[in-house]
Amino acid sequence: MTDSSDNSTRRGAAQRAAAELRERILVGALKPGEMLSGERELSETLGVSRLTLRSATATLEAEGLVKPVHGSGTHVLDHRETGGVDLLGHLAQLALTGTPIPGGLEVLGSLLELRRAVAVEAVGLATERASAAELGAMRAHVAMQRTLLSDPIAFMREDLAFARLIVRATKNLAFELLFNTVVRTVEGNPGVTLAFFANAPATLQVYERLLDRMQSRDAERARQTAPRLLHRLDRTTVDAIARFSPLPAPAVNVEAPAPEPTVLTRTTHTRPRSPARSVRARTGRRG
Repeated sequence: MTDSSDNSTRRGAAQRAAAELRERILVGALKPGEMLSGERELSETLGVSRLTLRSATATLEAEGLVKPVHGSGTHVLDHRETGGVDLLGHLAQLALTGTPIPGGLEVLGSLLELRRAVAVEAVGLATERASAAELGAMRAHVAMQRTLLSDPIAFMREDLAFARLIVRATKNLAFELLFNTVVRTVEGNPGVTLAFFANAPATLQVYERLLDRMQSRDAERARQTAPRLLHRLDRTTVDAIARFSPLPAPAVNVEAPAPEPTVLTRTTHTRPRSPARSVRARTGRRG
C-alpha cells in the first residue's frame, strides 16, 4: 500500500513539474533554442527530486517540446515544428483560463477548425458505410444526451461517445486513431471540455440534422450539409465562450463555407441536367 501511494505521489509531482515547464514553453517564457537550467537548479526551483524532474522532462520530450542533447543539456524545441495535436488542448486550456499565450483564443478556433474538417469526411463515410443498426444507435444516443443538459461533465462524456459511434461507422482505422488523439486532448483539459458544452442544445440540433442526411444515404448531400451546420455551431460556440472568457473573443477561422452553386438557366451548362436537378435549380432548394 505504501509503495503504491509513493508511486502515485511521485507521478503527481512529475505531472505538476511537467505542466509548469510546458506552460513556460507554450507562453514563450522559454524560447526555442534555449536550454533548460541544470538538473540541480531546476529540481530545486520546481521543488522536486532529480528523479521526478527526469520523469517530467521525459514527458515533455514525448510531446515534442524539449530534446536532451548529450553533453549539452536539454534544449527547448519549436513546438510548431515538433509538437503534436495533443498540444492544442494544453494551449486552449491556458487561453480559456486567461493565461496570455501567442494568438490567445485563436488556438481554440484552430481546434474547432480541425474538428470540423475531420467531421465532414467522417459523416460522409459513415453515411455510405454505417449499418441501419449503427444509425439507430446514433439516434438513440442523441436522445439520451438530451437528458444530460444539466450535467456538463456527463454530457461531454457522452458527446465524445456519440462522435466515436460516427467514427467507428466509417470503418476506417486511421479515423479511429486520430479520434483517440482528440479524446485525449479534450479529456485531459477540463476547461476545453466545458467550453464545448457552452452550446449543448444547438449541438444536439446539428446532430439530428446530420442524422437525417445520413439516414437518407445521400453521402454527397451529407458532405454538403455538414460544413454549413458545423460552421453555424462553431460560430455560436465561440460567441458563448467569449461571454465567460477573460480574453477577447477570437477572430476564429469559421468563415461561412461557400454556398452551393445554384444554376439559374440551362445555358450556363453545356451538359444536360436531369429533371430533378432542374427543379432544384429553379426552386433554389438545397440540402
